Amino acid sequence: MTVSVSTIAERSLRRLGVSIVPLNDSPVFTEMVPLKTIATMALVELGVIASDETPTDADQALAADKAMSVHTALDAQGLVYWDSAIGIPRAFVEEYVKLTAGHSASSFGKQADPQVMMLLEQRVRRGVMELSGHDIAVEAVMSVHNNLAGRGLARWSSQDIPEMAAGPYEVIAADFMAPKFDKQVDNDDLMSAWRSLVQIVALPTSGQRVQATYF
Repeated sequence: MTVSVSTIAERSLRRLGVSIVPLNDSPVFTEMVPLKTIATMALVELGVIASDETPTDADQALAADKAMSVHTALDAQGLVYWDSAIGIPRAFVEEYVKLTAGHSASSFGKQADPQVMMLLEQRVRRGVMELSGHDIAVEAVMSVHNNLAGRGLARWSSQDIPEMAAGPYEVIAADFMAPKFDKQVDNDDLMSAWRSLVQIVALPTSGQRVQATYF
């Protein structure tokens, strides 16, 4: 019995406690909110206008410019994938609103907490990482496989990974991608996974074992 790379990738994400987000099935990721709306919401957040009031053209233009600056900064860091002309995914509206309010605060005689701003950016980063989680996990699983194949240890292709090797692949792949999700793995589990893989690949028809080599 074999296991697909995709399945092992999903298991690795669960091991790290990273949610697997079906992008097309979740309205909070497919519903886009216009940047203009973000700007108006930021003015409400700052208390410049009430929720049922219309901002002045000048205030709206200033907030819209700050909202674009927020998006541009996140985009420059490679944190976002959406086009500001289309809008912001509903899932990230709160972060955008608060970031825009923070960037606009001084213009309205208010102060923003730099630490809060940093935390908001981190929340966007984590959210986007979860959206990209499956692709990242697949890449990690393939790295495990390619490492074995490159050393001449894997007797199978990435298309037919045996069930008995899937568990170790899962653990090692989780270790590969843990830093990207600000997670940690159990080193004992990691070493055990490598030992298990060595034992699996050390059962050729000749009956000779291969020497364990870790990296």
